[in-house]
Order: sequence, then structure tokens, then C-alpha cells
Amino acid sequence: MSSLRVTQCMDRLDRIFELQASFDESVQNQPPFAEWDTEDRVTALLGHLIQEAYEARNTLGVVITGERKWWKRHKLTEEKWHMVDEELIDCLHFLVSAMISAGLSPQAVAEAYERKNMENRKRQMQNY
Repeated sequence: MSSLRVTQCMDRLDRIFELQASFDESVQNQPPFAEWDTEDRVTALLGHLIQEAYEARNTLGVVITGERKWWKRHKLTEEKWHMVDEELIDCLHFLVSAMISAGLSPQAVAEAYERKNMENRKRQMQNY
């Protein structure tokens, strides 16, 4: 990836964190969330992330066990795909909020992602 593209991606990630932090200030400064410690905040946010992921998954026609409803056709309409997109963006909101609550910066996230991505690639090459 060119350095210009990396810079643009980091600018977007910075912007996402900035927008989320601003939103979180208005929502998370209210009780009971405002009184919780970092561990409880991150735990709650990850719980909401999981819920949103289940909603996206269920919109795709997948039951909680992970099996598709084989007796139904699964070609999604544009409206259903829009619903899936919305749920995935909700996942991103909660994930970024959890990262901010845990003290992660966009730069730290990008660096950790790159490290983990390299590790995962090495694992795949070693038939992990």
C-alpha cells in the first residue's frame, strides 16, 4: 500500500475515533455508565457489539447455532443488505467505543492490527 493510501486510511481512522469520542461524551457521561470503571465499560460495550453482530448474522438468515436455515432461500434483497450494513456499522461504533474506553488510539490500533495480521499470515503459511 502506498504511503499516501496509508495516510488517507489513518486520517479516516482518526476521524472515526474523533466522531465516536464526541458521540460517547454525550451518551457515556450519564448514569449509570458514567460511574463504571474501565473494565465494566469495556465489558458492556463488547456485550453490545456481540448483540449487534448477532443481529447482522440473523438478518443474513443464520440461526444462533451457526447453521443456515437450509429450507429457506437466502438471496437477500437490497433492503436486507442495507439492514446488514447498518448492523455492521453498529458493530464498528461499539468496537471503536470499547477501544477508546480501553485507552487505545487510532495509531495504536493500526500498529496492533498490522502486527496481528502478520502473525496470522505466518500461521497460515505454517498450516496453523
